[in-house]
Amino acid sequence: MADNTPATARTSASNYLPPASPPANEGNTRAAWTAMIIVMFGAVVGGVGFVIPSIPVVIAGVVVIAAGLVVGAVLRKAGHGQPVG
Repeated sequence: MADNTPATARTSASNYLPPASPPANEGNTRAAWTAMIIVMFGAVVGGVGFVIPSIPVVIAGVVVIAAGLVVGAVLRKAGHGQPVG
């Protein structure tokens, strides 16, 4: 079979390589795990508040989720997260 691909579309694999290799931790950082655990706890609190119709418990779950995101951002800024750039 003949290759009907235009010559401009045939390029080497090196054209698609990233400029640098990604970090070896694959996103498994202290900041990510801490944020994930806090956010999951907030989701459980909010879910319980949703099941037992209680607006204050649902709001508490949302507040815990927001706090988890802030804690993750602070830990990342402190150097416990994925390197930027």
